[in-house]
Amino acid sequence: MNHYFTHFDKLFQELSYGFDEPQPQQVKESCRMPKYPVSNCYLSEDQNQLYFEFALAGYEEKEVTVVGGADQFTVRARKEETLKTQMLLHHGISDRDVDFSIKIDAQYDIKKANVVFKDGLLRIIVPKAKDAESVMLFG
Repeated sequence: MNHYFTHFDKLFQELSYGFDEPQPQQVKESCRMPKYPVSNCYLSEDQNQLYFEFALAGYEEKEVTVVGGADQFTVRARKEETLKTQMLLHHGISDRDVDFSIKIDAQYDIKKANVVFKDGLLRIIVPKAKDAESVMLFG
């Protein structure tokens, strides 16, 4: 066993949350990502927007749908036509269907999300709800 890398996972986790302050627990819950497709989830510096990115290489815009509800969104991608060949030498790019849902914390407004699909990258930007902003209660 290589003892130089025994705590690498913990170090990576600490670095990925930032140096100043840990990521809020409700944001961690909102970033429970699927294993497929490859994806990113991050928070804007002012913590007013959640960003989701999904790699959907090989899909066309008409094959991808995103449906938002009160506290979640669902992404579905289905190939209209798959590549059929008799002599496939290597199959490294998946052509399976995509179907998953992600729950969003109530402080973010999924109904006002901005969705962009460009060059095989699906990007969903979810703003913080206006009523979720903090107000001074004392002091």
